[in-house]
Amino acid sequence: MGCKVSISQVDNILNYTVEEPTLTAEEEKALKSQVQLPQNSIEKINYYREKMEKFGKLTCLMLDKNVEEIECYDVSKPLAVKIKGLGRAITNIKISKDEILNIFSKFIDSKNYRRLGKYIVIENDKFKAIIKVKDDINFNIIKSDSLYSESITELISEGYLNKYSTAYLWHIIENLGIIIINGNKRIARCLAYSLINLVYNKFNKIVVVSKSKIRKLDDLIVLNDVKNLDIIDYYNPDIVLFDYIDNDVIVKTLDLNTQNKGIIILSEFPDNITFLSSLSKSQLLSLSKLPTILVEIVRNYINIYELYSIRTKVRIRKVCKKGNMNKKEFSYSITLKNKINTNNLDLKVSIIENLTNNNILDKYEIREKIMKIGEKIEPEI
Repeated sequence: MGCKVSISQVDNILNYTVEEPTLTAEEEKALKSQVQLPQNSIEKINYYREKMEKFGKLTCLMLDKNVEEIECYDVSKPLAVKIKGLGRAITNIKISKDEILNIFSKFIDSKNYRRLGKYIVIENDKFKAIIKVKDDINFNIIKSDSLYSESITELISEGYLNKYSTAYLWHIIENLGIIIINGNKRIARCLAYSLINLVYNKFNKIVVVSKSKIRKLDDLIVLNDVKNLDIIDYYNPDIVLFDYIDNDVIVKTLDLNTQNKGIIILSEFPDNITFLSSLSKSQLLSLSKLPTILVEIVRNYINIYELYSIRTKVRIRKVCKKGNMNKKEFSYSITLKNKINTNNLDLKVSIIENLTNNNILDKYEIREKIMKIGEKIEPEI
């Protein structure tokens, strides 16, 4: 990798420390030429070449395969990283606004760049970055290798959800509601595809609508870079997943859900408040008249809210905080939202317990386990 990394824990806080290599005079010269050098020197030179040409102070973090995500909430504070299998850690790296803009400007082109209000989204085969460019600049980078988990078991084991909050979201999408996910992109994507995986045996017409080319979805219908969303109707889907949001997506969501189609949206907004403030009053009211759930992923936890209305007044009710829901709250939220009996939802909870107790992570194993246990609950909305 060219640089040295050490991980330590102090007062229950993980620290990720980067020590950059020092080039000898010969290596400095080789950096600008094609001189033959030992392997160790070549690694150091390649590191500095990456640093100069691409990632600057982010180079070691981008090269380290154990770093899944890089976060900057405040340029006056050190960067944070998500380390595979360990969780969130604080680095010894600080980065200025000018350095951030200089790094990301190298990756912007017409094919991988989108503007979304205060945010710029850059996505390529190496990473997906969301950069706030107004007011106090910040950014979030998710490496491509970390974008494709589809395991609800992983989310539960990492503490984002428990068995009841998972069963609640499972019930909502199975009964063809609307789930809009805001916040952390890696976790949002994992949650979206994990929910699809839970209902896959019941619904075989699932369409994914994406702004960019999607990998590893060979068992779903994928529509990339769609110009006219009415093409979705041709497939007559049971569930539609949008991995972006704009006005056309909102309009189509309202249309599809009134046709009894389940919807999942990855909004790309950092939180619920930012997302809700982007909607017009009529859009907000229309969503509140439908079975709409807002999921907010902030740092290392998930909050779930229900959107509803009383006449023309839109209201938001907190369903659960930090992914924690007990049986009483679970039953209350289901009956309040859907006016149904919850007796037959116990099977969902049992299935989730089975998946987590046996640490079943593979999506195909999860589908098989659901089928074997006998998940045959009919939609009740």
